[in-house]
Amino acid sequence: MTDPHPNLTEIELRHGPLRLSACPALGGAITRLSIDGIDLLRPWDGSDNVRRTGCFVLAPFSNRVGDGAFVHDGQRYLLNRLSTDFPLPIHGVAWKRAWAVTQQDSDCLVLSLTHRPEDEAVTDWPFAFELEHRLQLSEEGASLVLSLRNIDTRSAPAGLGWHPYFLRHDDCKLAFTARSVWQNDTQNLPSKRTRIPAEWDFSNGRTLQEPGLDNCFVSRTGPVCIRWPEKGVALIMNASEALDHLVVFTPPVDMGFFAVEPVTHANNALGMDDPVANGMRILAPGETMRVSLQMEIKRTGADS
Repeated sequence: MTDPHPNLTEIELRHGPLRLSACPALGGAITRLSIDGIDLLRPWDGSDNVRRTGCFVLAPFSNRVGDGAFVHDGQRYLLNRLSTDFPLPIHGVAWKRAWAVTQQDSDCLVLSLTHRPEDEAVTDWPFAFELEHRLQLSEEGASLVLSLRNIDTRSAPAGLGWHPYFLRHDDCKLAFTARSVWQNDTQNLPSKRTRIPAEWDFSNGRTLQEPGLDNCFVSRTGPVCIRWPEKGVALIMNASEALDHLVVFTPPVDMGFFAVEPVTHANNALGMDDPVANGMRILAPGETMRVSLQMEIKRTGADS
């Protein structure tokens, strides 16, 4: 059978029982992460839709931008929708671009991407930047390091994060701690920051079930722990301090996945009165921001 997407080649990393695959041409996305053959991220379905992969980079912003525009340094910038699946710009431009391979070893891969606001790309994002994404497997698990450098002649707002889709695998359990959460309006934009309702409180860990979340939690403290007791696997996400927001997406159980996204800023921070207070960075020309995500992966024994 002929491959319908011949350019979407995967690169596989191996370290002991761990496997991580990525597809540079498809948004630089992670297409598989497994231990002993047990998939932890949703495996890529082989299509040319990056939203059907296991994880992709969020840059230079996460989630939606209200009104399809933002103001920086006194100037208003309009943005393209970026995806026909959403009425508002979403998730930045990195997931919509092919990445280049700059380093490849058996257990390490470095990808890079350069954005220049030229022609139609001006309304994708108006500032030039360079991205580097380092993916590394080790005895402990998977390490991801993401860097964004402002190569524009102007200061530029910037935010970073990851969008992993985890498999539900029976009665999976989720645990994390945060201080507050954004409630959403009818456009799925944050409208009011509140205390975390009891039904959304995962601070003591609990079975995921169907809380119906697509919300941004604020001031995450400590790691995020995901356990699949019947598979005997645990994944612990330790994110760098700047990744203190957490977007949690829990579609219906029959979808088979959920998302827990460590990000630097609130949804629609670009459209808020004070983007910096809500996590956006303002980078001077030549300045770099860097974040990291360590995913410790271990076998726990079935039903533990």
